[in-house]
Amino acid sequence: MNRLPRKPGLETLVAAVAVLCFAATLWQAYIRASIPLEMNYEEGNVLNAGLRVLKGSTAYPDPASFPYTFNPYGPVGYLLTAAGIKLFGLSLFGPRLFVLLAGAIAVFVIAGLTRGLGGGWRIGFFMGVMFLSAPLARSWLPLLRVDYWAMLFSLLGLFIYLISPRAWSIALIMFALASLTKVTALAAPLACVIDLVFQRRLKRAFAMAAGIAGVYAACALYKGNSFSFHQFQTHPEPYSILRALAFYLSGAASTLLPIIIILYSATQGFRLTPANRLGWLYLAACSATTLTVGNPGSGANHLLEWSAAVCVVTALALGHMIEQRDPLKWVFTSALTAIAALSCLWAGSPLISQIEQGGCAEAYDFIHWFPGNRVLSEDVTPLILAGKPVLVSNPYVTTQLGSTVNWSQGSMGQLAAREYFDLIVLGSEIDTYKQHSVRWPPTMLEAIRQHYRLVRRFDCPPQLGAAYVPKSPARSKP
Repeated sequence: MNRLPRKPGLETLVAAVAVLCFAATLWQAYIRASIPLEMNYEEGNVLNAGLRVLKGSTAYPDPASFPYTFNPYGPVGYLLTAAGIKLFGLSLFGPRLFVLLAGAIAVFVIAGLTRGLGGGWRIGFFMGVMFLSAPLARSWLPLLRVDYWAMLFSLLGLFIYLISPRAWSIALIMFALASLTKVTALAAPLACVIDLVFQRRLKRAFAMAAGIAGVYAACALYKGNSFSFHQFQTHPEPYSILRALAFYLSGAASTLLPIIIILYSATQGFRLTPANRLGWLYLAACSATTLTVGNPGSGANHLLEWSAAVCVVTALALGHMIEQRDPLKWVFTSALTAIAALSCLWAGSPLISQIEQGGCAEAYDFIHWFPGNRVLSEDVTPLILAGKPVLVSNPYVTTQLGSTVNWSQGSMGQLAAREYFDLIVLGSEIDTYKQHSVRWPPTMLEAIRQHYRLVRRFDCPPQLGAAYVPKSPARSKP
């Protein structure tokens, strides 16, 4: 079993930094998770879907039916959200705790994977903490998003496959749960299928591939509601390879030292072997599936699993350096420890987010006490917390779909032109909004300009900046 490099006090220091950084990262994420306001655009949509599930409604209604609702993730994430609401009440806090728990468990699964691939558990734990405390992973940790859940199911599937090859069917269940959380969670099962091919276990490889394909086929062919449309047709916007490359570069910059360690170790004899092959295959598969970040609706969250895979291989590279008595092991270990310590100090510092400093609480109160119920808002969380109906969720998807959907009660522009909404809350005023926004159709923004007037400004970027009410009291109900 590989151990961290022994040097007077170094191993103790590394272990202490890892434990403290782990605790500080979780504590800071817990504090942020307790903020009763939306911190990411998708949080309100996930909360809305979970509430629909809890009330017995489908998360995947007919896209043309009013209210217009779009949920492009799998049902498992929405079920977990519903469970968080059920246990902790209607708020973002409960479901966020489940995300936080998934991140914490992922650290230990990374350690277990490292041990199973021939490395040391301590090194694996240290690199797991490095993953979680890095700016990329830490920024997404306290948010109500499905990415951590999907990643945890994938890592658990890999771990089960690695430690008990006969339990591959249980691993397949984990992979299916990952896919039913986020449809692009393919890297882990792909790595296992390729590994089985290397082992010449072709029947088992075919069975695992067929199992995953069956999950996707069931999703595509399911007729009980509009599940297939929500999963596969809600992002028709053109793909950008340049966008994908830009995110790859940012991901490489955020994991620069681990990548340097892998490259250096490769020059010193660290190679793909039957023992560590799955780790390399997982990193390669993550590098391929991360290409999804080229979709304009995607973000840096698509790099989370890739970052975890980099940390697994880095732990194996460090283990190789320790076994080979490479003198640079002290340099790399000390550098990683210093980075972890800085992350620990930053994570444990009393952060005050822009959300807390701004006027978000004022905006939420305004929406809550506004007398009308027909409210359109980019941030749907205040509507949910106020008990108001969400008439349009996921405005970005609504805009991208455009005229491809036969909207049963009219398009966004037509609804605004009829002054249907009692209140419309945008990220900023119309004049500045039209220059950069892709979240609402231009026709709708022009209709707001003509038929609505500004009544309130808020300092709550980027989604709550200006409130509009109709210029006339007349309404045309759909």
